[in-house]
Amino acid sequence: MAWDTDLVLMTRVLINDISSPQKYEDAYLARVLVTAGIIVDAEFPFSYDYSYSVSDITISPDPVESEDLCFMSLVPLKAACVITQGEFKQALGQGIKVRDGDSAIDTSVSFRGYGEILELGACATYEKLKWQLMTTVSGGAGAGKAVLGWYREPNASALSTISWYYDNLATYLNGRRSR
Repeated sequence: MAWDTDLVLMTRVLINDISSPQKYEDAYLARVLVTAGIIVDAEFPFSYDYSYSVSDITISPDPVESEDLCFMSLVPLKAACVITQGEFKQALGQGIKVRDGDSAIDTSVSFRGYGEILELGACATYEKLKWQLMTTVSGGAGAGKAVLGWYREPNASALSTISWYYDNLATYLNGRRSR
């Protein structure tokens, strides 16, 4: 399968885990990608009906071989987001604040940047790209669109529509101004 090579490498780039020694094993990143695929599949309508197995670490059909660019763009971003959130939670647990008289040690300052990474990094990019794709893929059907125009129930009086009231209000206002 090509996805467990290409998407793992894409995720490594997004989390800056390229140089040796690598922090995460390929199998771990592949498992996170399968989990991210399940999450994204629930939020975004892909071109293919994918099946996932977290225990067997499989995605079928292979999104790389079928060239599903939406999948190949969104899922590594979501996986990077999940990994970054996990690193942030781990950093929060390792933060220490010690005060002894006039002396103070605060290691929690070192992970303040994680908040910005979560707000501006892979998580924010995923959300932005997801909404952009939802409005452009398949003509954007159902995303950010509304039906505007005249509407009246069949066999209903024109007096029961809001437009009739607006028309009369405009006539009333125009008539009053001309006097």
